[in-house]
Amino acid sequence: MRFRARRRAIARNMAIAAAVPSLTADVRVDLTRVLDVRAALNTERTAVGEPKLSVQSFIARAAVDALAEHPDLNSTFTDAALLRWQPVNLSIAVDTTGGLVVPVIRNAQRLGVVQLASAIADLADRAKTGSLELSDLTGGTFTLSNPGAIGPSLRAEALLNPPQTALLGLPGMRREPVVVQHGDGREEVRISSVLDLSLTFDHRAVDGGEPIRYLVAVRDRLQRWSSTEYGPPTAA
Repeated sequence: MRFRARRRAIARNMAIAAAVPSLTADVRVDLTRVLDVRAALNTERTAVGEPKLSVQSFIARAAVDALAEHPDLNSTFTDAALLRWQPVNLSIAVDTTGGLVVPVIRNAQRLGVVQLASAIADLADRAKTGSLELSDLTGGTFTLSNPGAIGPSLRAEALLNPPQTALLGLPGMRREPVVVQHGDGREEVRISSVLDLSLTFDHRAVDGGEPIRYLVAVRDRLQRWSSTEYGPPTAA
């Protein structure tokens, strides 16, 4: 069987990515708060005929927001310098019958959950119908990969998307016992929906501490989500 042009292009890109010295760090997130907020919003949206919001759009919002505090991960490594990008052009990995494509949401830092959900759905639809433009596939600065949407993967380690410095992978969500700590020191065990965020990063650009701090920042945003945080940021 001869490979199609897209498969050959993917193979070339993977060979380039495999040459980057990279590591992957993981942090567990309790999604209870986000799922409660999402359920309430989706009840309102379905009542007026609007599409439901995906869990991925909430994670995308938290991931993009946390990059403002950790700009070294929204960057490109060169031999001379680390180039930090001001906009977050969010690459979204999409699995299609023709192979993996990674279209881009430009200036994702300006978008709230509703806008991100719409943009992700639009790119995924156009990727699967083959109607993406070349401009949709260039200029990404940070990648979000969601293999958990395909099946119950336990980890989302991935090759980087050069020349980007970092990729956030979302494995499958699962139900597990979680120890909940209360302000008065009490602890209790409850069954919660959890997800282990996986950040693959270019070790030439950053050491291990920064990716862990970033993952904790994303986790904290998701576990302490307020009902006002799904809207667009107050500062673009």
